[in-house]
Amino acid sequence: GAASQLCGLLFEAGTGLDMNEVPYDGTGPAMDDLLGDQVDFMCDQTTNTAERILGGEVKAYAVTTPERIEALPDVPTTEEGGLPDVQVTVWHGLYVPAGTPQEVVDALSAALVVALQNEDVISRLGDLGTAPVSEDRATPDAHREHLEAQIELWRPIIEDAGVTAS
Repeated sequence: GAASQLCGLLFEAGTGLDMNEVPYDGTGPAMDDLLGDQVDFMCDQTTNTAERILGGEVKAYAVTTPERIEALPDVPTTEEGGLPDVQVTVWHGLYVPAGTPQEVVDALSAALVVALQNEDVISRLGDLGTAPVSEDRATPDAHREHLEAQIELWRPIIEDAGVTAS
């Protein structure tokens, strides 16, 4: 259940359509099939698709964020399109193996905070339709709390759809 699959499930539920899900091993193959008219649409992260949208290769009908995305100002939100319950925000985390020494975790966390304040990083993330989290959300504890909240948010949707790990 990647975010793109969960987005599709929400879209199907929000529209009442009966859709056939086509599972893919990532954005590349899915985008190839979209561009090749093998599938009608796809849900994916703007970090994966913004350049193709801005380049005119694909049309974005909506973003699933509460507000429009700065990089795609003409693309309405799903709420504006009449689907207020179809909201998916994507986030990324930095992970290390269990048992990694705390001093290594602390050093990585500090380096992440510095990187997320770098103007080039901020600009590039903006080009991809996203933005860095605030410093207080870029800590291991904050990320752990966010991850736990996301699990609880998505659990009923995943269970109702019968999604299982394969």
